[in-house]
Formats: sequence, C-alpha cells, structure tokens
Amino acid sequence: MEWEPNERDAWVADAQRWISQIKGVLQCKIDLDEQGDIAGVHVVAGMDRDPRHIVRDVESLLKARLQMDVYYKKIGVVQVLESGPDAAAAAAESQLRAVSGAAAAAAGITPRGVTFLPPRVDAVIEPREPAARVAAPAAAPAAMPAAPPMPAILVAEDAFPRPICRSVGLVSSDAGVRAEVRLASGGREAVGLAESPNHADSDILCIARATVDAVGCLLALPLVLHLREVRLDTVGDQATVLVAVDLVESRRTETLLGACAARHNRQQAVVHAVLGALNRRLGLFALRESAEG
Repeated sequence: MEWEPNERDAWVADAQRWISQIKGVLQCKIDLDEQGDIAGVHVVAGMDRDPRHIVRDVESLLKARLQMDVYYKKIGVVQVLESGPDAAAAAAESQLRAVSGAAAAAAGITPRGVTFLPPRVDAVIEPREPAARVAAPAAAPAAMPAAPPMPAILVAEDAFPRPICRSVGLVSSDAGVRAEVRLASGGREAVGLAESPNHADSDILCIARATVDAVGCLLALPLVLHLREVRLDTVGDQATVLVAVDLVESRRTETLLGACAARHNRQQAVVHAVLGALNRRLGLFALRESAEG
C-alpha cells in the first residue's frame, strides 16, 4: 500500500509537539527520509539538563507513543543559554548579592539587568554654589544604554572530517596478495594493511579490508568495523564496486552500504566505495587526537 506524503507524515507535527513538552526542551524539528523514516531529530534545549537525559527522554517518548525505535545518534541536542527577562533578572539579582550597594552602583548594576559602563574620567567635583545664585535647570539624566543581548551558547559534537584517500598499494605474488591503504582526515594520517591468499578478486577484498582498518585507526571511540562483503558487479551497464560494512557499537550493529563506479581505477574505486558507506555515520563520531600513538 502506498501512502500520500501528507497522509503518511501526519504524525510528525504531533511528535514534535510531544517532544517540545519534555522538561528543558524549547523547540523540536523532525526530518524524514524518502521512505518516511526518521532521518534526524533536532532538539533545542536549555542549559538546566544533561543532553544525554534529553536524548533518552526523546527515545522513550517516540517508542511509547509511536512504537518507533530511533537510533540515539540520530537525535541531536543543541543547548542555548536563554536571555529572556527572567534570565536577566536572575543574573542581576546574583550580581547584587555578590557586590555591595556602593560597588554595584559604580559597576552600573541595576535590578533590571547587568550593564557594564566605562569609568567616567571627566567627572570633576565642583565647589557648592552660593545660596544666592540661582541654580541652572538640571539637565535631564542621560538614558541608560540598553544592555546588549546575551549571546547563545551552542553545544555541539565535533564532526568527523571526511577521510581522503592518499594512496593505494597492492603487492601480488603466486602465494598471496598484500594491500596498503593510506587515508588522511583532519590533519592526521592512518595506514591500513591486509593480506589474503591469491585467488579471484582477492585484490578488491584486501583493499577493502585495508581501508576499513585505516578508518578504524582514525576513530577515537572503540568501534568495531567489519567488512561483510565486497564484490564487482554491473549496474546500469557500468562496472561498479559494491561493499557492505558492519558498524558495531556496544550491543548495536548496523550494516552500511556503499558503491562506486570503477570507471578509471578499480583499486581506488574500492576505497571510495568503503568510504561512501561509512562517511555519513563517521560524522557522528570524534576523530582521534593526532598526539595519540
């Protein structure tokens, strides 16, 4: 049965409204892929809760109300420091408690908010005028400058820079095949190695394994990447490399698929097919520091 997009996605508005009612959540936006599945949940929240707790609540809500299992890496939380009147008043009250009355007046702190004024160097204490002299009308006090809006603080994960293929090497003999793949990402390089007995298509198998090994060396988290399958097939009358890679994180396993046309260089096409399968997921993880061994 085929659903119309408007009818199929009618639940999205309700889900966004439910998520916005979670404690600490200010806004929510849900993106769907072409099949109508959740591609990403974008949440804007305050600073009063741990982002991991918000992600857990969003997972539980979607499971309880919509019977949807959403991978927690698809839920992104951005925390902002609210700058409304209540936040400004709270900041002013905190400042007034920490500073004495005279110091607070000198610093320009008022109950409405916190304002920092430069010191006045032109102020001169003049002697008091005689009582007989008629005082000039006092000038209207200058309006206090409006306090600038408090900037928002965004909390986001560092994206994994997409790896670049530096070189591919293949040594073949009667007994076996040995592949070496060098990748670069975020100013750091990693080399992956793989060996296999010499048989049909052993070259693409070794290169794919070496590419997966090099990617694993770049990742900071202890993930397990396993090459499930690689083969050369014809798609649209064109030779194409197809790969399937398993990404294992804790007790969760996800199979990622990639493809690359083998028009110019078959060996590089294998590397690009593996990276094509992993690139979208690698953006959710951190790159290993270059100082590590």
